Amino acid sequence: MQRRHFLQTSLVGGISLTSWPMFSRLATAADAGEPPYALRRQTPTRFYDGHRCWSHPRAGIVPIGSDPRRTRVVMTMNSLDVDGSDVFKGVYGLRTDDLGETWTEPAELASLAPRHESINGQERPVAVSDFWPRWHMASGKLLGTGHTVVYTPDWKVTHPRPRHTAYSVYDPQANQWQSWRKLAMPDGDEFHDAGAGCVQRYDEADGTILLPIYFRPPGQNSRVTVARC
Repeated sequence: MQRRHFLQTSLVGGISLTSWPMFSRLATAADAGEPPYALRRQTPTRFYDGHRCWSHPRAGIVPIGSDPRRTRVVMTMNSLDVDGSDVFKGVYGLRTDDLGETWTEPAELASLAPRHESINGQERPVAVSDFWPRWHMASGKLLGTGHTVVYTPDWKVTHPRPRHTAYSVYDPQANQWQSWRKLAMPDGDEFHDAGAGCVQRYDEADGTILLPIYFRPPGQNSRVTVARC
């Protein structure tokens, strides 16, 4: 299948591999040997206008009280300019409060929008991409992690470039993500180009986060490590 045809016919088809914090509550429902959940394909949204499409659609679950039927699913995704390479000019969000029966329309998230930063004396756009929201049980927060992409003033990717892990926390009362922030890293050049793009973190029982990141020290190949947060 040609890439353009794939983009025209592709869709955000459901919520793949969302983390479900109520599994422990539903475990007793598996007495008959069947899983305490059901899977079916859904199409929350689709978009391709010849120049842009959705990319990196991922969803996290926000439990509301103790009733698993009262659950909010929050999805985020980037808009991708297909005329360029990895050009992400915005993050969009949508949600469902009825387990996918209905979804809100995608809306651009100003708190996760690109910013302009002065880098080596030049104003350059910096975007968040590869974002992954997941429930953090210990804090009772939906935490999203991703990484930054630094562009030239005309939205092109160059190497080498600074890269950071980006993160944000979702407020269910306001239905809003907080302004994205950068994860502080050790001093030095080793983690000048480091980020947690498209990674699934692991949360320990005490709330400690084990976050995989990939990084490239100056003049060396890329490598992977796990940050304890």
